[in-house]
Amino acid sequence: MLNLKKYGMGQLPNSHNRMRLKDDEVALIQKYRNKNGAKRYLAIGCIHIPFHNTFVLNGIIEMMKIEKFDGIIWGGDFLDMGALSSYEKGKINKSNVSLSDEYFAGNGVLDIFDSLLSKDAEKYFLFGNHESRYHKWLSDVNNNKYGDLINPIDALRLKDRGYEVYSDYMNDVLELGSLHIMHGFYYNIHCAKKHMDVFRRNVLFFHTHRVQMFREGDFCGYNAGCLANISSPAFNYATKGMKSAWANAFAVVTIDGDRHFVNTVNCVDNKFEFGGRIYGG
Repeated sequence: MLNLKKYGMGQLPNSHNRMRLKDDEVALIQKYRNKNGAKRYLAIGCIHIPFHNTFVLNGIIEMMKIEKFDGIIWGGDFLDMGALSSYEKGKINKSNVSLSDEYFAGNGVLDIFDSLLSKDAEKYFLFGNHESRYHKWLSDVNNNKYGDLINPIDALRLKDRGYEVYSDYMNDVLELGSLHIMHGFYYNIHCAKKHMDVFRRNVLFFHTHRVQMFREGDFCGYNAGCLANISSPAFNYATKGMKSAWANAFAVVTIDGDRHFVNTVNCVDNKFEFGGRIYGG
């Protein structure tokens, strides 16, 4: 069985070790938020479990003990699904990580994040091109003959966890206020502008592992990076030049009526700043 500690996902610290705001500070913030009516979401994409950046991910976990989020958005490529990759077809499994290993690690991460969200939190899970490897694998007539292969929705118990699942990678879009959230499609160097130009909407996406923002008038495109361990051998299929453009980041999205505010949180040396505190490392 896969040991989560191998990937830096051990048990949560005891509650008395957690950093907390004072009760009166929490009450004041909550009073404002309830009056304001805005909702704040954590948006994470391209984490590629189990080849994720454990330092940043653990930093986000610590941040969630202090900051309140009304929901979470997994923006695609939550799992790497390397066992079903066309890159690995006919090759020895050098990473020694099976699909069941990935599912086990993914459940461990979801267990932690779900425990830090309120019971009424909004939870969204978007398929990326890596989760879609499951559909591609089954579309091969030879693979289809082997019988059922457990899919990511069931393996991660997403429905039981209360997630709204968007499994059609090529067509599904999550709409929150004036913001359209998808995994992403285009790789070109100006991909934020490309997504905005094509969809003529405010678009938040991941996919390229890069960080970009392009605004033109009322519309804006946000490319919010990745949380993968970029130096992992799992990504050796990408050239050195390609990976030099990748960056660890995630997004905090605030929806106020039809208005949206996207804060891209950039990571530097496995650390990030949010709310005046440094996390990760």
